[in-house]
Amino acid sequence: MTSSRTRNAAGGQAWMGLMIAIAAFAATIFLWSEARADTVDPVTPDGMVRLSEVNEGALLLKTVDAGVYVPAPLVATDISLDVSGPVVRATVTQRFENPSEAWVEGTYVFPLPEDSGVDRLRMQIGDRFIEGEIHERQQARQIYERARAAGQRASLLEQQRPNMFTTSVANIGPGETIIVQIEYQDVARLRDGTFELRAPLAITPRYIPQDGGYQFASTGSASPASVPDAHLITPPIMHPDSEPAEGLRLPVTIHANLDAGFELGPVASRFHATYVEHTGPGQASVRLADGPIPANRDFVLTWRPANENVPTAALFTETVGEETYLLAQILPPAELGADTPRRQRETIFVIDNSGSMAGESMRQAREALIFALERLEPGDRFNVIRFDNTMELVFPDAVEATPVNVATAIGFARGLDAEGGTEMLPALVAALNDSRPEETGRVRQVVFLTDGAIGNEQQLFEAIDVGLGRSRLFPVGIGSAPNTYFMSRAARAGRGTFTHIGQVSDVAEEMEKLFTALERPVMTDLDALFPRDALAEIWPAPLPDLYYGEPVIMTARLQSTEGVMLVEGELAGESWREQLSLANTRPASGIATLFGRNRIRSIEETRFQGASQDTIDAGVLRTALEFSLVSRLTSLVAVDVTPARPANDRLVQRDVPVMAPDGWDLDAVSDERVAPVQHAALDTALINKLRPGRDPNAQAVDENGVPLPATATPRELMMWLGALMMLIALFWLIANRERRLW
Repeated sequence: MTSSRTRNAAGGQAWMGLMIAIAAFAATIFLWSEARADTVDPVTPDGMVRLSEVNEGALLLKTVDAGVYVPAPLVATDISLDVSGPVVRATVTQRFENPSEAWVEGTYVFPLPEDSGVDRLRMQIGDRFIEGEIHERQQARQIYERARAAGQRASLLEQQRPNMFTTSVANIGPGETIIVQIEYQDVARLRDGTFELRAPLAITPRYIPQDGGYQFASTGSASPASVPDAHLITPPIMHPDSEPAEGLRLPVTIHANLDAGFELGPVASRFHATYVEHTGPGQASVRLADGPIPANRDFVLTWRPANENVPTAALFTETVGEETYLLAQILPPAELGADTPRRQRETIFVIDNSGSMAGESMRQAREALIFALERLEPGDRFNVIRFDNTMELVFPDAVEATPVNVATAIGFARGLDAEGGTEMLPALVAALNDSRPEETGRVRQVVFLTDGAIGNEQQLFEAIDVGLGRSRLFPVGIGSAPNTYFMSRAARAGRGTFTHIGQVSDVAEEMEKLFTALERPVMTDLDALFPRDALAEIWPAPLPDLYYGEPVIMTARLQSTEGVMLVEGELAGESWREQLSLANTRPASGIATLFGRNRIRSIEETRFQGASQDTIDAGVLRTALEFSLVSRLTSLVAVDVTPARPANDRLVQRDVPVMAPDGWDLDAVSDERVAPVQHAALDTALINKLRPGRDPNAQAVDENGVPLPATATPRELMMWLGALMMLIALFWLIANRERRLW
């Protein structure tokens, strides 16, 4: 028989065990509910949402509050293109929609043609239009920030690169739509008798050099000395999986009105289905055939004359005030030099096999390289260099194009895979390293296959200027949205041409055109001669070398339109001339804008001829203000003077993610190189992930660079602790039961 004291002790222990079990169960339920708080709470008062409120794919951006997200301002884009001859006037209309209950500021990074002249910004709120004004960049930013702080709706258009711009829109009200309209001037490219108009839609994420290595920069990353504005050119990337099952996350509509000035032959889009309606002699209306398209591949429209013998020389003029501006486009006859014997060549092929080239781009690059190697002939010399964050030469130096050497290089090309970073500078320097600088019997050409996914373009341009020598550089842009700013300027600095390959089916055709041009003689010593006192200034100056199928394109400011303009050059040792009457021109609008943009570009490139930075800045600023152009030193800003946001309401700042270019394999450039923004569905796709090798004591940062608390306990750990407490309580009860029975 047990004593009363023993029974009381055993009962007390049993009750204690039971109480511990109940407390552990309650604690587990509490911890579980806390961990699930971001999936059960309603929309927060300031318009932020929790994951449970998302019933479809949605683009949500993290905030500093655990489990709380803000819907990104949605952007829809409409592009209207009016083409007169080769002159293009484009209107880009961006619609910012705020789906949240918060007042937000949206920043959207978007591409434009690298040589376009952006000269107008308008902001529409309801039925009101606010025109933008051109100011020095710092002053425009200050005007915008004052309006933002005062609760006024404002828009700011800034150039980050000649082909990359940002639109910032402040104080978009809950559920409100604000429309921002941008206009720019461009010229259709003429090559081999085909006109080509490109409307960039996607941005290739830039690879940023870091101390001790290179990496893809994500929003919020530090800006290294080589790319001080890295945070401005690296918007968050929308993962392809974030596209909804129906509709588009960033829809784009496009409409083009074409007035070619001659009877039209084929009119087509390279990469998108279009509906073409011929509306009159030499005129056509072009629309997308399947409705809006995603902003992940450049739109390219081409057209040819019905009569291939139509002269391709044309002059266009515009009078602004008392000034007359001229645009000249002249294509030398194709038959010139066609029968000239082929010169032996030394060709250095450089191929980018970094992670950004993974997928479709790598297949295109391999096919292009193999095509080029198979085209080599006896007597040629060649070498192949591949690079990612490392570099490899197939041969120590250029070798003869024997069947064995060519087969070795083709086998090397077929084995290439895309991985690693884009450390382009060492490969470029190696390609320009000429072991026979005094050799004049061969043409030395560097064919550079890459998507140009870099942010340190300036370093590459300087390397080209220093190391070019007798070499000529021919960038080949790979992928759906290559960095055309880098490609075109590198081609100009390298005295070569730029070729774009948008898909595998284009490889043979585009490489055939490139090598046809490389094997023909180059027109040099180009010059344009005007009657005395007719010319005020001309850009570009001097005129570049001209390759087969490429036109002479120049802009000038004239003092008189009387007399004849003479264009001349040297081709295969013979003189070539073309005479055009200045009185026989077609009127066109926007020539002055193109002239101003060409002048800015030419002034910027004088840095490679030793011009001081102060002189360059002064010339760029003066020209940009004179022609009301957005540039490196000027911006357009529009402000609605009426305050909209209540003073006590918080303004949430968010970058609008951009789509990954079509064909990109984001897995190949993820981890430490890029942090793609995932859609927030009913899972943990937006949970913060620390990059490999990161200091575990450092403050956590989410994919969008928003600081997160570093001391919060992970909810999974809290739930495991609760379960462990329940298990301990259960063992306690069993042990006390056995002890009592004993």
